[in-house]
Amino acid sequence: MNKLYERLSNYTLEDALNLELKDRQFIALEKLWKKLLDKELFLALTISNSIICYQLSWKWENYWEEFSDYFTAIEVDRFNFLDKLSFFISQSKNNKRFVSTKQWRIEKIRPFIDNFFWKGEYYYKNMTQLRDELSKTMKQKKDAKTIVFAVKMFWYSSRTLFDFIEYPEDVSIPIDSRLSNLFEIYKWEYEDINLFYSDLSNNLKISPLHLDWIVWNLYEKLIVK
Repeated sequence: MNKLYERLSNYTLEDALNLELKDRQFIALEKLWKKLLDKELFLALTISNSIICYQLSWKWENYWEEFSDYFTAIEVDRFNFLDKLSFFISQSKNNKRFVSTKQWRIEKIRPFIDNFFWKGEYYYKNMTQLRDELSKTMKQKKDAKTIVFAVKMFWYSSRTLFDFIEYPEDVSIPIDSRLSNLFEIYKWEYEDINLFYSDLSNNLKISPLHLDWIVWNLYEKLIVK
């Protein structure tokens, strides 16, 4: 890990925040917010879409732009958005795999969403609790990729609505193929990938979800040891 730490040691939280503003996923959410102008609906729709973001057919940025374009073009409200999300998945060009399973996941999150409204800002101030409740609802581990990714995207949406709060330090980084590849290169004596990135985060003093975009942005350089 020391070698990876050295290569990232000049990066700060401010660098992460500036990079996040350039993320096409963040920009897509900003566009959607300008259409919806309903904080709770915006946040609930973001979370619901996040839990079906896996095994995409194309790049994640393309999918979130497609999602934003779709919901910007139609009329949607708090009572029908999950049904419309389910229909959107059946038509999506960038999320074609395991459609029926993803529609089932939308139904599975419905009880949580029914109790979500009017709690958006509360969950922003208590993102660890949001993770725990999503984990319980979806019956997944707290460090499952879709669970922590949902927290990440919820924060992206919340950042446009509320005063700034950092990601909590105890929410894991979403482990994907890039992070797995870097782990294999730099792991040294580590066997647990989540512990590896947690320790790296602590050493850099950048919480795991903020560290995520730095690593993504630098991946091509970091993969060359």
